[in-house]
Amino acid sequence: MPKESDKRPTPADLRQRTGLTQVQFAGLIGKSPSAVAKWEARSALPRGTPSEIKRLCEAYKCTIDELIEAFEGIDIDSE
Repeated sequence: MPKESDKRPTPADLRQRTGLTQVQFAGLIGKSPSAVAKWEARSALPRGTPSEIKRLCEAYKCTIDELIEAFEGIDIDSE
């Protein structure tokens, strides 16, 4: 049985660590609230240039490894 510390973070976990709502987070990163909702529902993936992905890490206050873990296994449309 995996320990709680072994649990893979979700996109929602990352956003909630920032203390922002979906709408606030979307405004911070320049995306629509529906895009953030789709990421958290695991029905879409964020996409962007390397510098946009870096800004996403900064907004989520996470490492690139944590970002990858949170979105790993989502095999659907990019947003």
